[in-house]
Amino acid sequence: MSRDGTFLVVGSGPSAAMVALTLSERPDHRVTVLDLGGRLEDDHERARVRLATRSQPEWEPADVALVTERAARNGRGRRGGPGGHGGHGPVPQKRAYGSDYPFQDLGQGAGIRGSTRGTDDVVSSAYGGFSTVWGAQVMPFSRSTFERWPISWQDMEPHYRAVLDELPLAGEPDDLAELFPLLNPRSDLPPLGSRAVAVLRRYERHRRGLRAIGVTVGRARLAFRAPACTRCGLCMTGCPQSLIYSAAQTMDRVRRRPNVAVHGSLLVERIGQQEGEAVAWCRDVRTGQRHEFRADRLFVGAGGMGSTRLVLASMASPPRSIDVAETAQFVLPFLSAHPVPASPAPGSHDFTLNQFNVLLQFDHEGYTTSQVHFYPYNPAILDALPAPLRAHWAASATDQVVRRLTVAFGYLPSWASPSIRATVRPGSTNGLPALDLVRSEESPALLGPALRRLLRAAPSLDLWPLLSHASLSGPGKSYHFGSSFPHRHRTAPATAPSTDRWGRLPDWTRIHVVDGTVLPSLASTTFTFTVMANAHRIAEAVSRGLDLV
Repeated sequence: MSRDGTFLVVGSGPSAAMVALTLSERPDHRVTVLDLGGRLEDDHERARVRLATRSQPEWEPADVALVTERAARNGRGRRGGPGGHGGHGPVPQKRAYGSDYPFQDLGQGAGIRGSTRGTDDVVSSAYGGFSTVWGAQVMPFSRSTFERWPISWQDMEPHYRAVLDELPLAGEPDDLAELFPLLNPRSDLPPLGSRAVAVLRRYERHRRGLRAIGVTVGRARLAFRAPACTRCGLCMTGCPQSLIYSAAQTMDRVRRRPNVAVHGSLLVERIGQQEGEAVAWCRDVRTGQRHEFRADRLFVGAGGMGSTRLVLASMASPPRSIDVAETAQFVLPFLSAHPVPASPAPGSHDFTLNQFNVLLQFDHEGYTTSQVHFYPYNPAILDALPAPLRAHWAASATDQVVRRLTVAFGYLPSWASPSIRATVRPGSTNGLPALDLVRSEESPALLGPALRRLLRAAPSLDLWPLLSHASLSGPGKSYHFGSSFPHRHRTAPATAPSTDRWGRLPDWTRIHVVDGTVLPSLASTTFTFTVMANAHRIAEAVSRGLDLV
């Protein structure tokens, strides 16, 4: 076996899956994955399989109802108690096949206390992590973002491409590629909905004027197998045929390799180094039995908040509090003067993932941007309408509203967003520190300019923002957070705990943090693609035995 031939991987989400995939490609490497491994309940899985193996006319209504069950508008948080905030605010907790299993607390969430406006469901116990409920949007960070990092675009590009060897990418060339290269699309998107088509046509007619005010419109880029899409309309609740990428798909493939062992039901409570080895101390959440695993190297990929908490539990002298960066999310409805030809309905033949994006650019280099993702009709839009419009007697009025309504989720970069302060409370839970998560209540300074820019673009795009209904999501609700132990230049002064370009804290030579925790900053584009590329970069360097300096 080669030098550094045994590896521990904590987690099964996007970063952990890329590490396990990369390391296991060498047969002389032995990879052990430590994960909680929460799974979809059997009845939901059986219903999903029945839908996937039958044509839509043969679908049983009970199966459809089960896998499309949505969280209540002000519903409960984690399963097992009312303490979570996953259902509060303008963005309800998203379900996967009608289940809240990605948010169930199997021990990883105990002791985390969020604000009443935010969420404390910030660590997923699911096999596949939060990629089991993500929006599947795939876009790199701009080149100018990397000019502020100790890692360049040239360093990262081959790893973006390596990730796209694993992910299916549906996307098409457009103006967004000027700042965000398309890299390696597998297919075009399915036919877009009427509203998306109308907006893109209007953009082409008014392109020069819109670009002059810093507005670019382009199609979404999605990690799903578009050619196989049957356009059943269930994207947002879970594709019955599993066409939307999840890290669980990569882990399923990896775990079949003879040099990989995957252990479920394990909560990793502490990590460290002893006698030249990396060590993980775990507890089986089913039996309470404790386990110790040792290897040449250990990779931490438990997600932005999960890894932050584990590292804090394992440091010799952890800080009392630490700032976690977030790309602040805002939710904004739009009305159009021209209705789409017909009101859609649940089960309509359309795909309901993000269809087009509006990029707001606030500089000449594409560094400070706000990206706004527009969604077509899906049943959650009806849930968000005022109660009178959800009544049966208002069906005609509701139809007119829905034909003109588009809902958008906007994001601001982390450097223009308030950070989340994670403060350690006295005591611990399951060996992990108890955390209070608090974010400043101040509105981000960039939010006002972003809303005004959208209003300026409204006449050209026929997308009129309802500014009175703009809502800044609570702390953690974007699920785009990290940068708590960011990569830094070797010569840069360490003003806070940070890692080298390989995700190692100063006291650790054999432990690598590989998820959003180590990204130096978070752009307004979705960050899972960059998280996976960075994890691949680190794992490949270790696998090849490069000199990590």
